[in-house]
Amino acid sequence: MKAHRQYVREQVRRDPRFAKDLEKARAEVRLAVMIARLREERGWSQRDLARMTGMKQPQIARIEKGERIPTLATLWRLADALDARMEIGPHKHLEVRAA
Repeated sequence: MKAHRQYVREQVRRDPRFAKDLEKARAEVRLAVMIARLREERGWSQRDLARMTGMKQPQIARIEKGERIPTLATLWRLADALDARMEIGPHKHLEVRAA
């Protein structure tokens, strides 16, 4: 049985679409992890963040799980509540950090 990383490397070499989809998924996961990390650093629950943004807790949970990609308006609400700076740039550059 092939190791997972080996399988992924082979697929990336064989299929440009797979490589593109993989990079998109990685960016989405990075965003979800960064939002959750900032929330946790502040000692807030998902419910706390939801209350501060006017969202519902399940919406926050879906964003943090990477199940839902937030709109730009939602990113602004999250950044404001978290007192965070979000940078989105070319080549899948994404960074979320405390302001």
